[in-house]
Amino acid sequence: MVRSNNPALFFGAIGVAVIAIALSVYYIIPGYNHILVTHDATAGHPTHALGFAAIAIVCIIAALVNRPK
Repeated sequence: MVRSNNPALFFGAIGVAVIAIALSVYYIIPGYNHILVTHDATAGHPTHALGFAAIAIVCIIAALVNRPK
């Protein structure tokens, strides 16, 4: 298996993972006016939170595969 060791992909994946984790926490907390929802913008949205958590996990895996040596 060939490893790409692309530092731009490594740091980009880490950046997207951090943003996705922050958005996951943002959407799980009720009481804030959440964007990108079609109903009750101030309620907690576990579906959005789980979606952003899944994106963060994929980005973390991508960062681990592409970490520079």
